[in-house]
Amino acid sequence: MVMRHVLDGAAIVARQTLLIKRPVALRLPTRQAEELLVLLEHIQSGHILHLQRLGGAVMGPPSKGRAMCNDYRLMVDVSSVVEDFADIKIKIRFGEGAPNLEAREDIKITDIGPIVRPIDGTRDEGELVQRRWSWPGPNKRPVYNFRSEGREFTSNRCLIISDGFYEFTDPKDPKKKRKDKWLFTKKDEPIFCIAGIWRDTPDVGQAFTMLTMEPGPDIAPYHDRQIVILERGSWADWLDPSVSAKSLIRPLSAGTLAVEQVG
Repeated sequence: MVMRHVLDGAAIVARQTLLIKRPVALRLPTRQAEELLVLLEHIQSGHILHLQRLGGAVMGPPSKGRAMCNDYRLMVDVSSVVEDFADIKIKIRFGEGAPNLEAREDIKITDIGPIVRPIDGTRDEGELVQRRWSWPGPNKRPVYNFRSEGREFTSNRCLIISDGFYEFTDPKDPKKKRKDKWLFTKKDEPIFCIAGIWRDTPDVGQAFTMLTMEPGPDIAPYHDRQIVILERGSWADWLDPSVSAKSLIRPLSAGTLAVEQVG
């Protein structure tokens, strides 16, 4: 997909290789322009099969590959999270009070999960809050993954705390009705952080989404995309919006992740 947009009144030029044969220019009010851009993001992610008309879409499952990460895990308590961040010289603050993090094997779309956000003017501190995973897109489908390519994310970055995530593949056993479920963890690290962004929405308040990228060698056999897992030494950099996002978003080395079938 190729997109160029100006949201000041607002002109949009967009092309989607399979859907729009040539660039088209649309002059729209700012709000409609923003909504169209999110729709185009969903098309690029494979969450919409094709546009029917401006303001409407035919919804359906991803047009290629399988659904991106829609389930992750966190089994550690808040004191363990604080200790892990302290190990890399990041002090965790609790602007809303220390949450009671219950061990959860499955955190799913629209569930509440812990994130760490930057505190203005301080590189070595972060605020831990609990927020909803995903916000409603203009088509009301949850925006739980967001492509990272070509973006710098100079505001509203966050770290999504996890100790495992799941991918699903077609079952090897033809008699099995459910998909095979695979758990990915980071070797020798009790927790890891997924690169995310958050926003304030009129529908659900503040919510976060996970950034995605091309798959690294450990994920490629299971999916054609992956969530952005940051190296531990990059956590503070992700909380600093002056550090280029592109310099931090890169695949992990082969063998960094452990995988086991859990369903």
